[in-house]
Amino acid sequence: MKALLYGSRPDGHAKVVVDLAEDEGEIELVGLVDDYAENVGREVRSLRVVGTGAELGALRSEHAGALLLGFGENVGRAEIVARAAAAGFELPKFVHESAWVSQSADLGDAVQVLALAYVGPDAKLGRGVLVNTGSVVEHDAVLGDGVVVGPGATLCGRVHVGREALVGAGATIVPDVRIGARAVVGAGALVRKDVPDEARVGGVPAELLPAPA
Repeated sequence: MKALLYGSRPDGHAKVVVDLAEDEGEIELVGLVDDYAENVGREVRSLRVVGTGAELGALRSEHAGALLLGFGENVGRAEIVARAAAAGFELPKFVHESAWVSQSADLGDAVQVLALAYVGPDAKLGRGVLVNTGSVVEHDAVLGDGVVVGPGATLCGRVHVGREALVGAGATIVPDVRIGARAVVGAGALVRKDVPDEARVGGVPAELLPAPA
């Protein structure tokens, strides 16, 4: 299967997905997609940016039938997956061979589960979710489209995380807590109560943080 990779930051998540694709062996990456026209022609791991996200329909016709997400940011993930699906792209899932995913877990299109991660029984991961290296998504957790779980984070049982929220590296969310859409949980935080939509929390225990200036 030929695929394009959405994202071209030379020091970013794209390199991780290139390695995953090479290990998988069933997907041939043939080019990169970027949000910015000035990056057309840039190369990452010998892959060249062939067009922008505004050109998904044409890129599918010209280059490949599948698309992978090659960026680690939360904001925009769900929208890009939706646009790619509307353009007719296949959106393969990737699970690293060292990860453990329960047979009863439900993984949406374009989900990526990286090395040494764990996804427990009856967990539900929406489209475009990224479960980073060594993180834990426990039983009955529900993650909305585009959620990013940072390396080493732990989401305990029955946690709900809203669309395009970010759980920072090493954070812990205790059972039954709800994280709102596009909320940000800071690295290393201990979250013991619900977090509103678009809020930022951090610390042990986690408290609301001011919005960035």
